[in-house]
Amino acid sequence: MINKNNIIYTPPGIYDGVTFTKGPMYINHFYEISKLGVNALRVYQYIRTIQGLKYPKIKETSHLPIKVDNKKLYDWFGVGPNKKWEALNKMADKEIIELKRGGPGRLPTVKIILARVKLH
Repeated sequence: MINKNNIIYTPPGIYDGVTFTKGPMYINHFYEISKLGVNALRVYQYIRTIQGLKYPKIKETSHLPIKVDNKKLYDWFGVGPNKKWEALNKMADKEIIELKRGGPGRLPTVKIILARVKLH
């Protein structure tokens, strides 16, 4: 939203205090995921944000597991459930993430397994 002074602001409560992606965004992760489309990049940013919030005291969190929630993913990054599964399946097929399906009505668990540095 833009107020009368042309300053962009977000009404309180929409993002529950999330205003950044916590943790490093590795260029090789970004490059490999960008080949899979914009929704895959949005899911990756969601994963990194949740990892930063869930594991705040750990120095590096990119390879720790998280659960992917439909509501937060849609509210924060605009990715619906169908596009979420399409992006998760593409990333799992390319061995960028490890995907554990929780079953019907359960959240999937995701862990990034792609190397932090591009290995030749």
